[in-house]
Amino acid sequence: MYGVVVCPRCKRAKGVNLKQKTTTCQCGFEIYVVPARIRARAVTARELAPLVGQVSAEIAGGTGEYRRARAPAPRKRSRDVHLRVIGIAAKARDRRSRVRSAAIELTRELEVFSMADWERVLAGLGIPNPAQALATLMQENTVFEPKAGFFRAVTLSP
Repeated sequence: MYGVVVCPRCKRAKGVNLKQKTTTCQCGFEIYVVPARIRARAVTARELAPLVGQVSAEIAGGTGEYRRARAPAPRKRSRDVHLRVIGIAAKARDRRSRVRSAAIELTRELEVFSMADWERVLAGLGIPNPAQALATLMQENTVFEPKAGFFRAVTLSP
């Protein structure tokens, strides 16, 4: 069992094995573990390091700042719709799946997509002749044209 104690002289937090009787602080002061107040407890030594940091932050009065620093940064989503679609469609194994996935993802992102959007995504996927690929999807009834020049993938609701 491990714990965090605070040096009474310099007010620094220190991780200790609770089976020990004494420990020495960085300032040279000898701390008796048994009568000392245990500020936090951990089962393993790996769990001890974050606890020492947290107790140090509490002593300094900045636990909110400590939590913000330890929190993982939120992943930023790409602002470019086309790059997101290319990233998702590129995961498919064969050409046909990539083309179909690109149409579905463009519909998810934009509701209806234009020929310019379609060409940009297929260029990013390295697929030549986007007009032919779109015509194939329209023949298979995977994509339809709700308005002239705009397309939408047929999605089945679960």
